[in-house]
Amino acid sequence: MIIKDGIEIKLSPLHKISNYLIEGLSGLGLIAIFLGVWQIGSEFSGSFILPAPLDVLKRSFELITSSNSQISLTIYRTAISIVLAFIIGWVLGVIAGSFKTLAKIFKPLMDIFLAMPPIIWIVLALFWFEFGDMSVIFTVFIAIFPLSFANSMLSVITLDNRLNEVCIAYRLNLIKRLKAYYLPHILPYLLNSLNIITAMGVKIAIMAELLGASDGVGAKIADARAYLDTTEVLAYVVIMIGIILLFNFLVIKPINIIFLPWIKEN
Repeated sequence: MIIKDGIEIKLSPLHKISNYLIEGLSGLGLIAIFLGVWQIGSEFSGSFILPAPLDVLKRSFELITSSNSQISLTIYRTAISIVLAFIIGWVLGVIAGSFKTLAKIFKPLMDIFLAMPPIIWIVLALFWFEFGDMSVIFTVFIAIFPLSFANSMLSVITLDNRLNEVCIAYRLNLIKRLKAYYLPHILPYLLNSLNIITAMGVKIAIMAELLGASDGVGAKIADARAYLDTTEVLAYVVIMIGIILLFNFLVIKPINIIFLPWIKEN
């Protein structure tokens, strides 16, 4: 927000995104400090225990540019699982949140699913689907689906009925009601859910590939562990963390700035 001569000047969405990208550069200072601490730790512990950050970054670049790194396969499996869990979870969550009886029925079931450790789903998926794509996709989907469902149901349950009565009193049509009443309340839950299930999905996909697949980033990490290649293990970790941060930086935050500017201002 810019105030000139006591008058608030509203910025365009493009201007806000530009400001956001510039602000993001300030995070590079923290990354530099982290790399410095990492370098000191590497010199004290040795390259086998903790490889130098420059070596890890070089290996990360080699893996990104290599056709044998199988990063795209892991992203493909994770993307399918996340899209399915997000869409199905939100549709069922909206339905459950609209009817209190359904919400009471589904809540204990979702609590059980949320309490279930992902490792259990990995073992069950191996029995049901054996090694391969289906085993990984199922494990990721079933582990993140309850999060999407719970966020969706909560967003509908917490809608303010008094605002709905105002919309009815002013006879707003469906489009105006969506814009003024439903979206401002539901969209933060939706974005928060997408952010969480993306981070969780990547982590669980790697774990599922490590234990239940012969290819993908998880399997590559298992191979590196067998060869005691700590540099390659950390290189894959850096790449996957970078993918999660880029998704948040380039997708979630810009949507927040455009559609929920008051959250940024607060």
